[in-house]
Amino acid sequence: MEIRQLQYFLMLCNELHFSEAAYKLGISQPTLSQQIRVMEDELGVPLFDRIGKKTVKTEAGKLLESYALNIVQQLENAKKAVSDLTNLDAGQLRVAVLPSDLDYRLTSLLVDFHRELPNTKVQVIPSINISNKVLNNEVDIGVGLAIQSDPRLTRIPFYTESYSLYVNKEHLLAAQDIILPEQLLEIPFVMFPKGFYGRDLIDTWCKEQEISIHTIMETGSVTSLFQLVTEGIGATIQPSQLIESFHSMNICAIPIKHSPTRELEIFYRNDRYLSRAAKVFMKRLELFF
Repeated sequence: MEIRQLQYFLMLCNELHFSEAAYKLGISQPTLSQQIRVMEDELGVPLFDRIGKKTVKTEAGKLLESYALNIVQQLENAKKAVSDLTNLDAGQLRVAVLPSDLDYRLTSLLVDFHRELPNTKVQVIPSINISNKVLNNEVDIGVGLAIQSDPRLTRIPFYTESYSLYVNKEHLLAAQDIILPEQLLEIPFVMFPKGFYGRDLIDTWCKEQEISIHTIMETGSVTSLFQLVTEGIGATIQPSQLIESFHSMNICAIPIKHSPTRELEIFYRNDRYLSRAAKVFMKRLELFF
């Protein structure tokens, strides 16, 4: 059985449609069908059932799929390990991060990383489905909120982050040392839309505190939120560390009593080879935060 045949088999497992799988593989449908028959003849069992126009995996097909995924992944790991050894870090690193507030803070880290590994191409991909991107091998590592335990993933907690109230420096509350949750009731807010991690976290915290906040404007950009705060349109609740990036915008951060917090993690697939570039990035991320 050849690696090429396993790759054909896995594409068909994914598409469950011979013509679609053949198209994505860049081969003809008869060629794909012939290669699958060769595999079935070698194993002595059918891998797919053809029911009318539908294609479904047999139990043997499902079993082979789990082994084939591992084989193909190990081959990719071997290629990357050899490339690490011989190409002076000339590969690429793909990192999925939370959109807006987290990816905004990575610029200085990326500058330092480039100085250490100038030959490594880096892609930072904002996403709200980070774990799925990691599990689907769309990225090498993910950086985001703590996730539920998954035996396929290695998780490294690296930062616990509190939230603060951000207001214009001319705001009536700007001189306070700390804000009580009940003081948030009468403040107009500019916030992320519902469905954003940061907004959902705040809404959950508000329910726990038995309060609700009134939003007058919503945007998915943290930069625009702080510009709105600067113009006195409203206040916002964001991670406390963000003040370091926006301290020049005539705004201030006030700690909130019993503040919302979030746990940040790095995670990657257990069966994936971690390049030197990935290890360097992860170490720099921990030190940076």
